[in-house]
Amino acid sequence: MGLQLFEQFRAMVDQLPAKGVMAAVRLQEQMLKDDVARKRTVSMNDVRSITSFSQFLEKALISGVKVPPVTVPLQHLSFYRATVKRLVDEGELPKDASARFDKTFSAGAMKSLKVS
Repeated sequence: MGLQLFEQFRAMVDQLPAKGVMAAVRLQEQMLKDDVARKRTVSMNDVRSITSFSQFLEKALISGVKVPPVTVPLQHLSFYRATVKRLVDEGELPKDASARFDKTFSAGAMKSLKVS
């Protein structure tokens, strides 16, 4: 069996220069939405995670736009955090994007850890 969807996504993003990440993530989100619409077999957990990250990146470009808490698999968080840091360091995202990421995704992660 080949790599899982998220693992393929991570490998692709890691290989791209920072300048190409935003466009590639947007394109991946569109392709995943098309896969879902056409009822192609995809991991819905990975689809939700990747599309949530893509939407965060879009909103992170606009200062002051509030991003609601997002829950993604915990194993995805460190990759997303490192990617946001790389994009901030390279000037592709505003400096407050890292703090906004932590507020958005960490709140979702804490919520997922709560015992019902």
